[in-house]
Amino acid sequence: MNNKPLISYFAVLSFLCAAIIAGAKALGQQGVYLAQLYMLTPAITAIITRLFFYELKFKDANLRFGKITDYLKYWLLSLLIIAFSYVLFTLLGSVSWDFSGATFIEQLTQQLSMTGKDINDTLPPGFTPQIMLLIYFVGGITVFNVFPGIVTGFGEEFGHRGFMFPLLYRIKPWIGFIGGGLIWYAWHLPLILVVPQTADYPLWQILVNLVVMALGSICTFTYLAYIYVKSKSVFVTSIAHITMNNAAASFSYFAILNNQLLANIGLTLTMLAVVAILYWKKELSVFAEYFRPEVV
Repeated sequence: MNNKPLISYFAVLSFLCAAIIAGAKALGQQGVYLAQLYMLTPAITAIITRLFFYELKFKDANLRFGKITDYLKYWLLSLLIIAFSYVLFTLLGSVSWDFSGATFIEQLTQQLSMTGKDINDTLPPGFTPQIMLLIYFVGGITVFNVFPGIVTGFGEEFGHRGFMFPLLYRIKPWIGFIGGGLIWYAWHLPLILVVPQTADYPLWQILVNLVVMALGSICTFTYLAYIYVKSKSVFVTSIAHITMNNAAASFSYFAILNNQLLANIGLTLTMLAVVAILYWKKELSVFAEYFRPEVV
């Protein structure tokens, strides 16, 4: 197997990520905005690699729209997965609930005041913080997943699942799932350098968190890779991915985090259950079918 495209992908991705992180650090507090470009690096890298280092170019990129039913199915499934994770968070005691949203609004008000802004000055005329919170909650589980959500979802999916994963899988299936999941997880870690951290954890908890989140990333990577090969559409996968992100944020407006480690454990258990169900229902056989030698 020719590994030149995969090596090229990693080289270009490493360069782009390092450049963005360095630029964000140099800009200081304003660098957080530049860090948002980081989420598009996999797609940019995949485009460059396909153009210059990949024989098939975009022929196997799955840039097809896909079935409407797949969008609805995987949007709903991803939404249910996140809802179930919050059930586990509650059972584990990692979160408590404030359905008024007052706690979240108070925290946001304090954060804005530190930058010299008043929360009411940031709202459209006639809107209260409570109304905007409700709009963002509903939007986060529905329309925000279409646009601009699909842009950031596409940024990861076109590169990580749409290009990196198939190349890794063809080396060995376990490399595709485990190696791909760990690489995807490691790709997120540099953001710690530019995104402000609000909590200070003991070393043992940091290490346990790293292991738990790595396992959860492998499972989530497998779930999204399953959607990619099942739907044969990078856009369907992007919607599923961004739905998970936005739904998690939407529920967090009303949840008070009590224990980050327990929350990470709850999320990992959720994704382990998802993969176990896919395996039990023999849905994971879709990979062997998709990657048959005669299938491009």
